[in-house]
Formats: sequence, C-alpha cells, structure tokens
Amino acid sequence: MMTTDHKEIFKQSLEAHQILNEPQFVVADVSKITGATPKALEHFVDPKRGMVRLMGDWVNPGTGKRRRFTGEQVLMIAAAYAVSRIGFPQRWSVELANQVSKRATGRINGLAIQTDMTILTYPLKSGDWAFEAIYRETEKEPALPLAVLALDVDRLIDETLSQLLAIVKGEEIPDFSMPDPVQEPMWFAPNGGNCSWEKSPSDSWVYVGLSGEETRILMADEGVTLDGDDLVNIESIENPDREMILSLVDRHNKARFAAMDYDEMVGSNADE
Repeated sequence: MMTTDHKEIFKQSLEAHQILNEPQFVVADVSKITGATPKALEHFVDPKRGMVRLMGDWVNPGTGKRRRFTGEQVLMIAAAYAVSRIGFPQRWSVELANQVSKRATGRINGLAIQTDMTILTYPLKSGDWAFEAIYRETEKEPALPLAVLALDVDRLIDETLSQLLAIVKGEEIPDFSMPDPVQEPMWFAPNGGNCSWEKSPSDSWVYVGLSGEETRILMADEGVTLDGDDLVNIESIENPDREMILSLVDRHNKARFAAMDYDEMVGSNADE
C-alpha cells in the first residue's frame, strides 16, 4: 500500500507535469510571474527574435484567438527575461532557456540526481558563450574567468512552479522579487558617520569651521554638492586660487579634529 509520503510525492509530481505540459497560462499570467509587460513579452516570443523557441499552435494562434502558454514555456521566458535584464546577449537566450527547460523536465521525471543547479556563463574569444553547470555536489572547482554570469536554475524552477500552481488554484501569487538594498549614506555626508558638518545660524549644513560661502567654494572644488542631507557627486570646478583652497581645507580639518577630540573627551567623562 502506498504510504502518505509517497502519495504526496506522486501528487506533487502529477501537478508539476500538468503545470509544465498543459497550455493554460495567458499573457497576463506570464507578466505577473516575469515582471515583463505584455509588449515586452510580444518581443520575447516573436520567432524572428530567436530569444526563446516556443512550439505549439496555441503560442501563435492567429488574429482574434487568445495566446496560451504551457508552464514549461513560461519557465523558459522567465529564464530568458531574468538574464536579459542584467545584460545577457539575446542571441544566446535560446540555449539558456533550453537548459532550464531540460532541468525542469528532468526533475519532475526523477532524473535529476544532483541538487541546487546553477548555470555559469561567460563569453569566449570565439564570440560564443560557454555554459557551465555546477551543483551542490560539485567537488572539482571549475576553471572560470574572473567574471561570469550566474543563473540559480533550481531556485528559478521552484519559484516559477510555485507561482504557476497558485494561478491554477486561484490563490494569491507569491512574490519572490528582491527589494533593492537601502543605500547607505556617504560617509562624508551630513547624515553619514563623519564629523565634518554642523548647522549654520540659517539652519543650513556647512563644513565645521567654515562659513556657508566657504563651504560652497570648497565643495565645488571637491566635486560634490548637497541634496538635503545627502552628498552627491558632480563635476569638479577646480578653483584657481589653490592657496585659498588649502587654507580652507586646513581650517576645516583643524576644527573637525578639535570637535572629535571634544566628543571623545565628553564620552570618556560620561563613562566615568
């Protein structure tokens, strides 16, 4: 008699087969999963572009008919779109998408023995691109150039199948997008960790020890400007009066170091 675990494995395998092989997903579904607009998807699936090779009458059904995709085709589009966003050449998208498709088919058929597949790809001197698959079990470190592009294939498959299954069940589609990291303020900015700034009587930021006009002159020479509490790089306007610039730098540094010594002294007294 089949155990509960075996039943669950069989059920998951059956669901994966149906998701990958049945043309049941529309353009709106693909857009939700890949983040690509419908117009961008038209670009991706255009046979003349050669970005992904999608077979079946439902892919290009003709005027007035609704285009449908299998889960395998959605996965191929997701792979091609993911790497295109970081500069992967379009002409090699077919090869990459096909490798992802083969991996997904191998997994649901129980033919994938190794785990955590990642594809490393990089340009060759010939103009072609090399594709190197590595796994968690890979023991021999591959010979690679200094810079490569990496696609986490098994993670892509897991996340895409999870989203497609949610669509089939009418559930909320899980969001696997990565938020952009919060950029840390520049160290020398007013909101950074450096004690270079103080508020002037007019409540504007100035370099410690300098007036507002002196701060403006020195910042222009350094190639920076203020945007609120942030420091922004601009094209440097070198001041011809180098003696004045050196004098401003010297006064600013002396005032800054004096303020730092004072803060340290206050901090040590507070500890006592």
